[in-house]
Formats: sequence, structure tokens, C-alpha cells
Amino acid sequence: MPILIHNSHIDSLFVGVGILSQGLWPERKDGSWPSNCSEEAFDPSVIDELGRERFLQHWPNVKFPPSSPEYDDFWVHEWTKHGTCSGLSQKDYFESALESYVPTPALVKMAEGAKVPKKELIAAYGGGSNMVALVCDARRYLSEVRVCVGKDAVGKATGRIPCNEGVLREASCSEDEVYISTFPHTGVE
Repeated sequence: MPILIHNSHIDSLFVGVGILSQGLWPERKDGSWPSNCSEEAFDPSVIDELGRERFLQHWPNVKFPPSSPEYDDFWVHEWTKHGTCSGLSQKDYFESALESYVPTPALVKMAEGAKVPKKELIAAYGGGSNMVALVCDARRYLSEVRVCVGKDAVGKATGRIPCNEGVLREASCSEDEVYISTFPHTGVE
């Protein structure tokens, strides 16, 4: 499933979003990623406070149904591994991730099961050569879309910024055309 990862370093933040959100991941200017920076426990009330429906729509756990006792485990993981390194409160961390969500472009929806020119795909995600990193399986099947967002003085996402070389190096779609897989439809837009 494609993932759109928004980046900013710990001087920016790394958010995963796309057809579905993957997470908000701090990144240092050198491209390294800190993880598990504190033992602050996940607070499930934050999900309800920010609106569980928003999470179900844009940042769902794709491994378990919402009725499963394990459903919140994905957000527990995201907070524990990445959020604790963001410098943000849990509420601000999750809010920043949700606010950084980038909708799936019409081009991707229309090309499901087909291929599209890589330049058009990059443009559909609002990027030039340094604004979007396409990650492909087997160098031609879209698996992730990474875009970068900055952060303000308190660490909240501020909007798109050019991606650093570390993110751009991870772009792996080497063909001129990129294949868009067919996905099961679950009602998530």
C-alpha cells in the first residue's frame, strides 16, 4: 500500500501519509532517525480527543479491524518509536500528523492497476525534483510517496519544504513509468 511520508528533520519532521498515513517521524539534518527517545506511555484518550474518525479515515491500522483490542497498537508504536522523539506533546504530535495528510491525487485513483509517467506522478503530488521522493518495489511498482514538511519553533508541522538529500536518495522508481497497484477498497479516501 503506498505511503506518503512527509519529512522534516529534528529540525523538521518525517510524516508518513498517502493513500493511508504511515506516521510522523523525526529526522535529523544528517538523515538519521532517532527512535524511542523516552518512556512516556501512549495516552489513548488523545485519539478520542482529536477525533477517532479522523484516524480511522487517514491513519488507520491496516492489520486489525477497528473492533479488535489490538487496533490502537499501531498508534502506540508510532508514539513510542517516533513521537517520543518529536519534541511534541502527544496531542500536538498526532495533530501535526493528521494536519500533514496529503490526499491521494486523482491521477493515482484513476491509474489503479495501470502505469503512469513518473513526471506526472511527481507533479500530481505537488512536487518538483526535490519536493517528492517516489519509492518503488522492484524499481517500478509504487510503494511510498515521500514529501517533506517543516516545523515551527514549537515543533508543529508548517507545510511542504524541499526534501533533504537523505530522503531524495531513497527514491527508487528508476523507470520512466510507474505502476500503480490495485488496492482493495475499504471506503478510505
